[in-house]
Amino acid sequence: MAHVVMVDTPGMTAELYDKSGEMMGTKGRLPEGCLVHIAGPGPDGWRVVSVWDSLEKARHFATTILAPVQAQLGVAPPKPPVIWELYSLEVEPQPAAARNI
Repeated sequence: MAHVVMVDTPGMTAELYDKSGEMMGTKGRLPEGCLVHIAGPGPDGWRVVSVWDSLEKARHFATTILAPVQAQLGVAPPKPPVIWELYSLEVEPQPAAARNI
């Protein structure tokens, strides 16, 4: 069952987000188990909304890959995630050139 995970990270910026993606090797690709990833400025730093095919994969990524990189960059730990079971996901088809805005 897929789940949506929404995380706010205080103090995170676009520059730090890009650097963390480079360090994790996820810039331009999704980690295993992540089906959708949306990121941008949030009300308190940076917000990421992602859809995972399992909570176990989401937790594994967050604790073993993401957290060490953010600590290395000096980014404060994120707020506790908001998680819910995915019921429906609808996406407007886009031309290939528009997929990575």
